[in-house]
Amino acid sequence: MSGRLRPMLAVRAKPFDSPEYLFEVKWNGIRALAARHSDGWDLWGRDSVDYRTRYPEMQVLAALLPGTVLDGELVLLPQGLPDLKAILSRHQLTHPAKIQRASRMQPVTYVVFDLLAHQGRSLVGQPLQFRRTLLEELLQRWQEPRVQFSEGIVGPGRLFFEQALRQGQEGAMAKHLASRYLPGRRSACWLKIKPARR
Repeated sequence: MSGRLRPMLAVRAKPFDSPEYLFEVKWNGIRALAARHSDGWDLWGRDSVDYRTRYPEMQVLAALLPGTVLDGELVLLPQGLPDLKAILSRHQLTHPAKIQRASRMQPVTYVVFDLLAHQGRSLVGQPLQFRRTLLEELLQRWQEPRVQFSEGIVGPGRLFFEQALRQGQEGAMAKHLASRYLPGRRSACWLKIKPARR
């Protein structure tokens, strides 16, 4: 796969239950896609902005097999929960020495929820369930603490949403298990569920 894919985006929804959907935490961080090419690694954001210099600790991605493309969220987990304010202030750093210090003192975790290419083969046309099965196997074999799998459950979305909020999470995501990955598009196959605005 050549070029930087744009991330698939979700639409808002209310909590619901369905055996056809995967429910996972809505990670409160910086959306990022990552790739391992034959000549190095890459990390970028929504508008194809290069994130490699901002997050030097993500050099660990160089250990992935060439031909791998991941989608996930860069988070800071100081108390085990994503701290959006902390990651946003970290994201705005531009001075190399400050970035290096932050990468040592406050290293980010890359929580990965999708696999878009594997061993050089594009998976965007494959169902989400298939992509995530491969992703979980890949990350279990790799065992890199800086890169974590975004766990999820199928079915009881309302309960999952309530538990996520009780833990202090921002909300939940609901993704149709048969959904293809649609780069750069907002699709009702992916739903973001957040508390009603007060």
